[in-house]
Amino acid sequence: MKKSILLLVILAGILGVAYYKKNERNSRLHRSSASVKTRELLFPDFDINGIKKLHIKEDKQETTIEIKGDQWVVAERSGYPANKEKLQEVLMSLKYEPIKAGRRIGKDSWGKIGVNSPGDATAFGVGTLVELHDDKGTVKHSFVLGGSVTSSGGANDQMSMFGGGSGNRFVRLKDEDTIWEIGNKYDNLVNKPAEWLLKDFIAISKIKDITVTAPKAEDSWKASRKAEADTEFTLEGAKPGESIDTGKADVSNLLSSPAFSDVLAKDKAAETLKDAVKAVITTFEGFTYTIQAAKKSVDGSDKWYMTVTTTAQIAGKREPAKDEKEEDKKKKDEEFAANKKTLEEKLAKEKACDGWVYEVTEYTINTLFKKRSEIVKVEEKKEPSAPSVPGTTPNTPIPGVPATPAPAQAPEPAKPATSSATPPTATTKPITVTTPPIAVPPLPDMPKTTSPTAEALKDKAVTPPATPKVELKPAPAADAPKTEEPKK
Repeated sequence: MKKSILLLVILAGILGVAYYKKNERNSRLHRSSASVKTRELLFPDFDINGIKKLHIKEDKQETTIEIKGDQWVVAERSGYPANKEKLQEVLMSLKYEPIKAGRRIGKDSWGKIGVNSPGDATAFGVGTLVELHDDKGTVKHSFVLGGSVTSSGGANDQMSMFGGGSGNRFVRLKDEDTIWEIGNKYDNLVNKPAEWLLKDFIAISKIKDITVTAPKAEDSWKASRKAEADTEFTLEGAKPGESIDTGKADVSNLLSSPAFSDVLAKDKAAETLKDAVKAVITTFEGFTYTIQAAKKSVDGSDKWYMTVTTTAQIAGKREPAKDEKEEDKKKKDEEFAANKKTLEEKLAKEKACDGWVYEVTEYTINTLFKKRSEIVKVEEKKEPSAPSVPGTTPNTPIPGVPATPAPAQAPEPAKPATSSATPPTATTKPITVTTPPIAVPPLPDMPKTTSPTAEALKDKAVTPPATPKVELKPAPAADAPKTEEPKK
């Protein structure tokens, strides 16, 4: 009994200490928090046109998007063009970002809401540092994106005094103790260089021919088609019965809408594309694409890389047809000029991809890795079936021709009433029929009482006749008059 009472006293003491510590912590937080005069926008003097560099930094990585010449580029990707539309979207959001609430909070509480600056080894709760520079390199705006406002308990609940809503985000401006709460989480303001790359890429269409050169000569192959309307490609050097298996190599749609996930610097091409498969693709529009593709193992996983160089021969003028009408000429000239402009813009865009090493998916370039033996389909040879005569079914005897080689027999004459002797049977040589059949003329008339002999058929072509009508006659009656033998 005494032990139970003692345990209850100890438990009550522990609970009392915990309650005291919690109240002391909340009191300290409230003492370090003070209301500040709020404003409508997070950056009242934000000048979009004056921003020439965006720098994003976290503890282990940073991303820099800056102006080089007349375009935005990603510094961590050797100056590859940046997605300008995405950047403008972020800058416009920052210019007009409204404030939901604000509090002045002591520095010892910054880690609880994730607004400490990166680079401080002793700090916890580090956020994402964002710096905006002008053309002279001066930092115009600097802030730390912190944690999200939630209502799940813990440190964030201590910020319920802000009066904001769940889903908002904390922001700390440079050289200020004020912590602002905003409604935009800025999920697109990410610290990943690959996410800021301009993803415009080549788009091959109207393929005329493709030549794939593999490391081993026997694995190389070439396919082509004579006209754009042709749906099938012809495999060069194909043997009779060989063709391209479209289920394994979809040549017509190869690289029609490719995409890439990341890009390597141009000086990495030689190392990355060692022993690469090479391909040259030409189109009916005059474009030529020279491609190299390679598969590499990186950090224990397979990755696929490719590089491309684009050239084109675009006609400068149209040759009018003979006797072309003036109204037709004007219309066709306008169509030609519009198409020429489209092709020139396509060439300029795709030339910007020359020399870079792109990381792509296996699906994008797997056809280029197919060996010749892997894309060939061989048609099975079918044995020719025996020809049939119209109007008959297999194994049906043809009238006038024996079904199997057998001697022909003459009709048996009527037996005399007083004699049991059997008259000799006349025979002929077996008649054989060869295939394929030829035209079937009618057989010559034969005497009714005699069968055709070998001499009669000697010079006649033996072929199946057309199906004759069979005349059935009743058998002679038992008391019919006896047939007299012809006198010799």
